[in-house]
Amino acid sequence: MMDKYIRVARVYPAVLGMLPLCILLTLCLEEWFPQYNALIVNMKRVPYLVISSTVLSTALGYFVRELFKDTSKWLFQYPMFKMDETEMPSTKMLLWGEGTLSPAYHTRIAVKVRETFGTTLPTYKEEQADSVMAKKRIAEIVSLIRQHCRGNKILEQYNMEFGFCRNYLGAGVWSILLITILSVVNIFHDWLPWQAIIVAFVAQVLLMMACFCSLKVKGRTYATYLYATFVGETK
Repeated sequence: MMDKYIRVARVYPAVLGMLPLCILLTLCLEEWFPQYNALIVNMKRVPYLVISSTVLSTALGYFVRELFKDTSKWLFQYPMFKMDETEMPSTKMLLWGEGTLSPAYHTRIAVKVRETFGTTLPTYKEEQADSVMAKKRIAEIVSLIRQHCRGNKILEQYNMEFGFCRNYLGAGVWSILLITILSVVNIFHDWLPWQAIIVAFVAQVLLMMACFCSLKVKGRTYATYLYATFVGETK
């Protein structure tokens, strides 16, 4: 059974990301296969088509979801937040130099980290002496905190929202690439009205821009609630 995170953060972005392209391809069906209506009503082939398409779509769906996720990570998440997560909002929020948290709240988190994991967050002096190493230590501790807070429903919701925006960007990249290829082919075959192609392209770009702008906001919201959950300010 597919869990909620995979469904919301991976499947939904993949489906929505490819929707404009699927609409364009559907408009091409009659041009490509004038006989497709007759095939659909041929009841003898329905069971075979259903079984084969289910198996194929399951395998292909997994591959596509992973492709979109990896694309979004390499093109957007890693350049923005770094592969080692040292620029993630959850990491930067625990830097003394950022001044995001009040000293009292920062200290409260540090005490909770020491009591829970037997390790310490970098002090202000350690951070000033080697900020790169401090970020790496914080990123490692944040990973422990995430595991510790796993199961909180509201926190999971924030995580799914971040995952949705990130993975939609990967889906959008491939959708725009395929729409562009379809546009080039359309120059020679005239399968589609150009208005439909332009609308699909512009809609995809606008949705990607919205998700890109939301990515840091979603990451910061998740980080804020993560630490509130960790120190026991939420249930």
